[in-house]
Amino acid sequence: MKTSLRQLGYVVSAARHGSISGAAQAENISTSSILAAIDAFEEEFGIQVFVRQRSKGLSTTAAGHRAMARTIRLLDETAAFSEELRGSDTRLERELHVGAFTSISPSIAPQVIRDLRVAHPGLTVHLNEGDIMSIQNRLRDGRVDVLLTYDAGLYEDFVAEPLVKAPPHVVLAATDPLAAKDVISLRDLTNHPLLLLNLPQSRNYVLSLFERHAVSPGPIQRLESFEMVRSAAAAGLGVALLNIRPPSDVTYSGLKVVCRPLAESDPSPSIVLATRSGGRISRRSQAFVESCRAFFATPAAQALFVGS
Repeated sequence: MKTSLRQLGYVVSAARHGSISGAAQAENISTSSILAAIDAFEEEFGIQVFVRQRSKGLSTTAAGHRAMARTIRLLDETAAFSEELRGSDTRLERELHVGAFTSISPSIAPQVIRDLRVAHPGLTVHLNEGDIMSIQNRLRDGRVDVLLTYDAGLYEDFVAEPLVKAPPHVVLAATDPLAAKDVISLRDLTNHPLLLLNLPQSRNYVLSLFERHAVSPGPIQRLESFEMVRSAAAAGLGVALLNIRPPSDVTYSGLKVVCRPLAESDPSPSIVLATRSGGRISRRSQAFVESCRAFFATPAAQALFVGS
């Protein structure tokens, strides 16, 4: 192969940033070096990786997406190989990019990253939050190294390690008569407005629970953030089904919610760590994995789930 590993990295960087100038800035090199790497790659492998648009930067072709996926796996394997040869005592430094599902990230990621930084103070962790689809696309194109997310809707070309089951629970105001019940059924909710977190996999999962058990939800109110759902529930505007319970039941509004187990808790999603298949992960990614495993063995982690 004539194209160097360094040039492969430049091409991947161009795909990640969607522009020549963005990749050059990220790699701290000239734009001509990025252009030369792209030209060398496309000539050697006989494919067009990018469509170059003056006003919109770079658009990756279908063949380019496939090529970048293979290239990222090769670079992952090369990095892991290099780290292994340096020995297990090498300090973990540089950067790690983690993708995290937005509704679970605040309750988990800060503590995991804190413990990781204590063990490896030279390591900088960048957290990229988003919905399940967007963070998976970031893992696929190499913008993040590992995902912390639910297993619902996970791409088949990823390797996933389950960490814990996250059964659904009911979130409602303390003044709601249903709060007196120890366990709440879907049928108890039919006369209540349903506060639905309007993220693709989240809303699909909640609605599928009602459909699976042949129950019709009450009027649906779609809300765009996890905390807005909780605040609306605390104000008595409806009830919600969520899978994670933050450490405090006090919402941004200053009002409290009550959380009760849902009788119909199957199927329950799992929180997983996902990585790209086909290659070994870096020691930095492996350290994050181990920190997550340690966190989920703690009482603080177990308290995040109702009725588990």
